Amino acid sequence: MASLPKNNAFGAGSPSWNLPFPDGNMTAAEILAYLPHWLKSIDVIDRLVANGGRSAIIAAMINEFRHQPTGEIFQANSVQIMMSYAMRRAGYTDWTVGTHELWKRESDSDEENLSVKDFRPPRLTHPKTVAKRNRQDLARNYEAEPIEFKDLALHVKKHPADADALDLTRCIQYALTHQHEKWLFPTDFKRLVIHLGGPAQIDHLHHDRQVFARRENLVTPAKPTPRKFNRTMKAEVTPRRRNKPPTHIEKALSLSQSGTTGSMTPRKRGSEDLGRILLGSQRRSGRLAGKAINLCEEDSDATDNDVFDSAYSGYSTPAKKRKISLTPPTPISPSNDSEFVQDDSEPDDDIAEAEDASEEDALSLSSGPRGRAAARKARQNIQSSFTSNRTPLILKVSKLAPSPEKKLRTPPPQKPVPTYIHTVVSPEVMEAVKQFAHRTPVLLQPPVLSANRLRVDAASIYLYASEGCSNPKEMWESALSCTRFGGPRRHAPFRELHRLTDPDMMDGSDWAENIRWAKEQNLAFGSKTWTEYDYHLEMITQARRETMWVSEELIRMGM
Repeated sequence: MASLPKNNAFGAGSPSWNLPFPDGNMTAAEILAYLPHWLKSIDVIDRLVANGGRSAIIAAMINEFRHQPTGEIFQANSVQIMMSYAMRRAGYTDWTVGTHELWKRESDSDEENLSVKDFRPPRLTHPKTVAKRNRQDLARNYEAEPIEFKDLALHVKKHPADADALDLTRCIQYALTHQHEKWLFPTDFKRLVIHLGGPAQIDHLHHDRQVFARRENLVTPAKPTPRKFNRTMKAEVTPRRRNKPPTHIEKALSLSQSGTTGSMTPRKRGSEDLGRILLGSQRRSGRLAGKAINLCEEDSDATDNDVFDSAYSGYSTPAKKRKISLTPPTPISPSNDSEFVQDDSEPDDDIAEAEDASEEDALSLSSGPRGRAAARKARQNIQSSFTSNRTPLILKVSKLAPSPEKKLRTPPPQKPVPTYIHTVVSPEVMEAVKQFAHRTPVLLQPPVLSANRLRVDAASIYLYASEGCSNPKEMWESALSCTRFGGPRRHAPFRELHRLTDPDMMDGSDWAENIRWAKEQNLAFGSKTWTEYDYHLEMITQARRETMWVSEELIRMGM
């Protein structure tokens, strides 16, 4: 059998798209990690897209699990082109991911079925059209030869793990650790799985919809180009060019100098541009905008502001810098704020009024503004009318004594001091209380549950409610009680945690804390898919410990 031509879409030596499908189960993560060329199979495309696979998510998973041959990121557009080409070659004209549900499919796929036994490679559904009957072109429609399991790990930078992995991952890891053994894919797939203990148990977390949902946070919109890289290129302005007026201004100047008459529009434009040149190539608004305008409030007296703002004032010095007196400061009193001495303060009675500067006014070089003395005198009269004639208020009431009846009364008994006042609270609890008042819930991406899963509903509630319930309300309270089964259920149906009853106030177990955490997630973010399934509980417990989350009940209990 002729060998297939090399294809470098996912790296030289990657498994061919015409490699037969084995009899076994595979997750979407395993297909994209080890056999990405199977994206050209219409059966693989139908399964992935029907279960929520989008081009962006598929591209993100390929970049997560595989090294690219050129070192660049595998784009979502490349995924769309690869899948669209295969579907359109197979007869689905103008197919896209968004219109997949509109097409009539050969068989309805079950999202819980992860088997690839009946999948077909491209050579069977849309073989290559060969014009020339040469061996290289004909080889594209042949079945690819089996390859060793360890070669499936070529160009893989991260192996699927946990819920992303099933039997194929186990087989490849076994082949990598046992290099001396030769196992071929897909010929020995079923035999190697039996050698490793049989097929792994499939859980709903292995389903494609769950695998894609766990990658939703990796799909982000493309960031816009930064402004500094998104500017149009401008011609470099040389100093000579900056000082040279534009062409239409030169024309206007030549017309004005020569005295020739032109149309109205050029003359008007020339006069405006001429004004612009004479003013330094800058408009009047630009000159005003360039000035520094002081908007700070001056700490000066209102009378000073009125005089200096007057049109008749001859002063040009700002109010703060105006010198009232030429008399030098006395050695006892400092001259300014920077020379203030705290220990040299004087009694309040010896400090003169701030406006009583008659002697200083006499020594001033310029006469004071008109009306200033009258305003000062009026201000003094107003102050004296409120302060100088004030007399202390004496309450002329005889001394009161308690009545004899009150002396004979027995004092009321003292209330006992609450015990919590004497309780010694550890610093750890106090720190947790302080952080609890300002904490905000942290979103943990909820799982995606299957629409066909078993659940507690009106048709099956009597199977899970305790005996003796007389009405539907008691049956629901019993079936959704957090203590109904002595903890979480171990078998389906798994109840949603936010629907369960509140745990006891003194219960500080992980089971109780997980329920309170799920109720907070539902209240803050509307998360309704956290169940009592053991994998969900492990994820919640790990998230609580990583974020140091504690409930209000646990804090009140003293941790």
